[in-house]
Amino acid sequence: MSLAALFTSLFVVGHLTVSATTQIPFQAITDAQRSHLVNSPVDATGDSQFYEFKWPIRKVAIIGAGVRWVTGVRREVGALIDAVECSGLLAYRELIDAGFEKVKIFERDAVPGGNWHYTDELPLEAPIPNLDPKIADYEPSLPSPDSALPFEVWYADHNDSITTAERWRRHRAPHAVWKSLTSNVPAPHMHFNGHDWPPGTPWNLPHALLTRYLRGVYSFYGINSNDKSANVTYSTRVELVEKRIDAEGIEQGWQLTLKKFIRLGPSSSKEVWWTEDFDAVVIATGTFNAPNIPNIPGLAEWKHKFPGSILHSREYRYPEKFANQSLLVVGAGTSATGISADLNLFVKRNYLSLRRSANSTTPTAFLNLLPQGVDIVVGIERFHPSNATIELSDGTLLADIDHILFSTGYQYTFPFLPQYHNSSIGLDEEGPEDRPQPLVTDGSHYRSLYREFIYIEEPTLAFMNMNLGAVTWTFGEYFAVAIAKIWSGTARLPNQAEMWKSYRERVAASGGYGKKVLYLPSTGGGMSGYIAFFMGWLNSAAYEFGGKTIDGLNKDFFEQLWVFQIAFFANPNPVRIPESNHSEGFIAASTEQPSPVEFLDYLTSGY
Repeated sequence: MSLAALFTSLFVVGHLTVSATTQIPFQAITDAQRSHLVNSPVDATGDSQFYEFKWPIRKVAIIGAGVRWVTGVRREVGALIDAVECSGLLAYRELIDAGFEKVKIFERDAVPGGNWHYTDELPLEAPIPNLDPKIADYEPSLPSPDSALPFEVWYADHNDSITTAERWRRHRAPHAVWKSLTSNVPAPHMHFNGHDWPPGTPWNLPHALLTRYLRGVYSFYGINSNDKSANVTYSTRVELVEKRIDAEGIEQGWQLTLKKFIRLGPSSSKEVWWTEDFDAVVIATGTFNAPNIPNIPGLAEWKHKFPGSILHSREYRYPEKFANQSLLVVGAGTSATGISADLNLFVKRNYLSLRRSANSTTPTAFLNLLPQGVDIVVGIERFHPSNATIELSDGTLLADIDHILFSTGYQYTFPFLPQYHNSSIGLDEEGPEDRPQPLVTDGSHYRSLYREFIYIEEPTLAFMNMNLGAVTWTFGEYFAVAIAKIWSGTARLPNQAEMWKSYRERVAASGGYGKKVLYLPSTGGGMSGYIAFFMGWLNSAAYEFGGKTIDGLNKDFFEQLWVFQIAFFANPNPVRIPESNHSEGFIAASTEQPSPVEFLDYLTSGY
């Protein structure tokens, strides 16, 4: 039996005896020695079976110090949200442990915490129609090519068309967390390895408690916003990541163009641009940055005629703002059902519009959490701004609607990597052969990542937790360990041909491109199958070259999830769910309680 197969079989049995912090002893080796052992960043092995890096990797940038989450909440039936992941910190910890010369985080917000950082401040209105994914989060701001760096621009409210507060709002981009939000994954599954919650912590965690926990862990590693660490820069947005080319035209790594917002006073500020060079980059920005609103006929005209009436779920904060109004929430995921339930005690009429088809990826199980008072209706066919009515797919007309709140997800976007976007490519098409295959096309999904984390065209770009269908606290640690091992030369990547082969088999197993490719295919065992793969791969590397080993899921993982699920679905006042009507594009939710595995899929399935 091969070593990889041995580790995999241990995982399948259910327990691996070597802990995640165990270090297998080995004799420290020099760069020259390592080049003869593995596909080292220091030098090529000459073994075409493995990928050979083009330059040494000693300095690593991490974009993002936040947390990604999948949403949901309900006020009177127990409150919900999904697991979060602290991608940036997971990567930082592993890269520091691996001994890289420089590891630095760049975070656009003023504090760590990402989407869990709640403020009453609202993001910008979602554009209708959607912007091109390349600029859907923000359009990079770059100084002119002849500007000397660092380059500064000073602003004062009295002579500027944009206030200091508005300039900061555009820079920071407030997050999609609302006031009553709590977790919908039990606390034992939402912590950093080595930083457990204290006994007595509630299993459903208020966002304020999670924020304090996250900042505490960042402080433990000395990179909180008040630690003044050289390893992290807050209030800093990455505007561009591009190849660094030497005088002879040889690629030498990556150059980041950065912009920092500095508040000088209540009504004055400045922005500073500069560049920094790195050998590799981790993208840990999450997937909830660029709102997606379907281009329904008449919607743009409705927004023009009734300004302020169209919202995206990321703009929702608290229900009191909508007291005695009529709302139509669009969507069936965790955010849609959570916000609809949160509104229920305050609004005059509470509609939830759901369009389903045989190809839908969002489960309808969360409809079972809605309280009485929510009126579930079919999908929207057309907006009629001329008489202020909304036509549904069954012919019903809704009138006297004050606000339409779209909980319809987000676009994938990496605005600092415009060279790897291509929105001209059709859903089922590949990019031109004479150009790098893109990371993003229409924004509905990402592409070209080996095992969901390494950009095959350029493996010195790595991504944290871009996929759905996995608990991100847990799954992110496997990505982080893999990145550190690959770039430090203590684990091998397959060559590019093998990575592309594996990737295209994975796309085919998911049924092609689109949102369905975001889920780990069940043919490979889903999240458990991926964890088994990472264990076999990385633990084999640790046995051969030394370093950290990783565990499988905690043996109590699914038992804890089962107990939490019973309380989670305990709704004493459920809404009446309509009968199925496929001709109207509507499929009713099942009234049966899902299995723990299905429940896990629901919690990690969308927005």
